[in-house]
Amino acid sequence: MPFESLIVNPDGVNDIPPNFEFLTFAPSLLENPELWNRNPKILDAGVVLFICQSGEGKMVIDMNTHFIRRGTFCLLLPFTAIQILEYTEDLQVTAITAGIEFLEKLTLLQPVEDYMDIIQENPCLALDDEQLKNVKEIYNFTKNRLADKHRPLAIEIRDTLLILMSLEVLSLYAQLKPTEKRKLSRQEQIFRNFTFSLSKNFREHRDVEFYAEEACLTPRHFSTIIKKKSGKLPTQWIAERTIIIIKFLLENSDMAIQEICNELNFPNQSFFSRYFRKHTGMTPKEYRMKH
Repeated sequence: MPFESLIVNPDGVNDIPPNFEFLTFAPSLLENPELWNRNPKILDAGVVLFICQSGEGKMVIDMNTHFIRRGTFCLLLPFTAIQILEYTEDLQVTAITAGIEFLEKLTLLQPVEDYMDIIQENPCLALDDEQLKNVKEIYNFTKNRLADKHRPLAIEIRDTLLILMSLEVLSLYAQLKPTEKRKLSRQEQIFRNFTFSLSKNFREHRDVEFYAEEACLTPRHFSTIIKKKSGKLPTQWIAERTIIIIKFLLENSDMAIQEICNELNFPNQSFFSRYFRKHTGMTPKEYRMKH
């Protein structure tokens, strides 16, 4: 079972499972219905939102198992580790994808910023029939408006529809857990940017200097801010994210340990094993055998 990076293509979509309806807001990217095969993968290039219309399934999202049934609404942010474990033949799914550049644009909107933590903690919601009906109406409206890609202001219409849909999605999370509307402090924004950048770059950069430079801060000052805002040092955040992905691949793929080492850009397998043992108390091989 290979490890894959899922990238979002409106052109030439092949091998879509039955009853899999796809709408993309990312015309410049490649769209793969491989979201729904059983290979473990990291969502690299965009946001995926899907709603289960019927049937059942089970999937792993960042080491947590989620059960999918009618009314399940899932929002997968960039760099999420996912794997579909199983699903029934009567599964019907509506999926919507958007490129990461849209997410970066949307995070400038305060309502989106307010709910990012809630979305990360609760990627899947259970919608009632009325909420499901409302989501389907918004989807159909958006799909119809996007049908003519050559109309004047098509790109502006697309972007506006994405913002509309995003705010509708946030309203579902607002019902789950209302949030105070407030402006993030400079330190809070630094921490938020760090967690996003970490999810994107941890495979190539596990040094604090890289993330401090992104924030235009010295590593010491950067570490002080992250510790103050989260209770953990950047090195702890980096290690935790790395270990989560290693565990995910050891448990859910048949990749050789050397392949995982290469995928995550460790210098050699010996260093990789020492790193994993330092943070878990066991070697990758021992962890895989145990699980």
